[in-house]
Amino acid sequence: MDYYINQNSNIIDKIPPNRRRAFFEKSLLEWLFDNLRVRSSSGGRSWPTLFSIAIWWAWKWRCGNVFGEQGRCRDRVRFLKDLADETTRSHLLSRDGTISGSRSEQIISWLKLSTDGASHGNPGPATAGGALRGEDGEWLGGFALNIGICSAPLAELWGVYYGLVIAWERGFRRVELEVDSELVVGFLQAGISDTHLLSFLVRLCHGFISRDWLVRVSHVYREANRLADGLANYVFSLDLGFLSLDSCPECVVSIMLEDVNGIGVPRSVRL
Repeated sequence: MDYYINQNSNIIDKIPPNRRRAFFEKSLLEWLFDNLRVRSSSGGRSWPTLFSIAIWWAWKWRCGNVFGEQGRCRDRVRFLKDLADETTRSHLLSRDGTISGSRSEQIISWLKLSTDGASHGNPGPATAGGALRGEDGEWLGGFALNIGICSAPLAELWGVYYGLVIAWERGFRRVELEVDSELVVGFLQAGISDTHLLSFLVRLCHGFISRDWLVRVSHVYREANRLADGLANYVFSLDLGFLSLDSCPECVVSIMLEDVNGIGVPRSVRL
């Protein structure tokens, strides 16, 4: 417990001195219930909202330290306050349908990061590609990677890794990562054995995911990931190496426009 308190001392210091005794001397259930049902605010924010977000992230940071995921959060207090503000605004949006004010006052949008990898032979000649898009589907960046010879799961993971690197370096801090490989999504969400051949790259991806940002990893069908799939196939015609794409390549522009306009591709399923 002392270690837990020391690691979050900058957060605990924000508790008003006249409330610290009651805050620390209650039983666990009393502590949780009292802080979650109290009708008070802190700096204009709902205290139950701020409290619940703070204890969840404090536990996540603690687990990261225990399991060797040394993510760094430069200002934990600021980070938690921003999350509480976003949570409050999202509830207002769901209740009222709209939020008044300028764009800068509205909810910070999420970046959509779609990645894919391909291998002709598994193992065989392999590539990866990815697209970064805004909330309206607009192109914000992309990449294409001609890897050489490797397996399909390894190509998928290289796509995820480079996509995360680019998103982080460009300053995005809320990322929706979409991958059409259930195997890779499972590795990213549940982890992987240290003896697995892909563990080194999964750990690199986990290292980025655990940084001071929000990354949601989700599985999508290949039909919903056609843009990243098209980029991965496009790069088979290029030389080995990495290519940053500031604009959408002509060969996949039609796919991007179909995504923007909500035009889907039917998928056959076995009943």
